[in-house]
Amino acid sequence: MEALVLKWGNSLAVRLPKQVAAEARFQQGDRICLEVDETGTVRIKRAFPTLDELVAQITPENRYTENEVGVVGTAGKEVVEW
Repeated sequence: MEALVLKWGNSLAVRLPKQVAAEARFQQGDRICLEVDETGTVRIKRAFPTLDELVAQITPENRYTENEVGVVGTAGKEVVEW
């Protein structure tokens, strides 16, 4: 499938055909990563957030409370019932 390279401000842009976007499951606002190899082939891949970006999104409002598991002081003295 072919597409045109167009001028967009001081940059160039390629509009992804609907079929290509659907097959790649791209949606508006998705972040992508562009890679170019030594032959000039361009690969478009979905960009995933870094750990630092994910941690920066943690706020007191969206953080889970701590859950105590077991009884304090029983570590190593668990009882198995069969």
